[in-house]
Amino acid sequence: MALPLIATMLAGGCQSGSEPASNVAAVIAPPKALPSPAEHARGLVLRHLGVAAGVSFADPQVFTSQGATIVCGRVAQAGQPAQRYITVGQEDVFVEGQMQPGHMDQAVAEFCRNA
Repeated sequence: MALPLIATMLAGGCQSGSEPASNVAAVIAPPKALPSPAEHARGLVLRHLGVAAGVSFADPQVFTSQGATIVCGRVAQAGQPAQRYITVGQEDVFVEGQMQPGHMDQAVAEFCRNA
């Protein structure tokens, strides 16, 4: 009979100093930083090419034209020469090896002002 009484006293003593759970401050994770335009362009090019490894990027240049972000740069897949690429906005990707001859030169002249 004394055992249930002692257990009740111990349990009550442990609870007397704690605060209700509703008073616990919530920890809010800081928002994830958005990728830079060059990082976003890399992801678009990788998806467009269908590769995830053995790819290197160089010379990214970022421009804004009529509210759209344009990234011009070079991409090289393992064992292949570098190709120029252009991304426009959030979705459009143009890679030199997948365009008609001369079309990338025209696109670079029009969109990549410092190329």
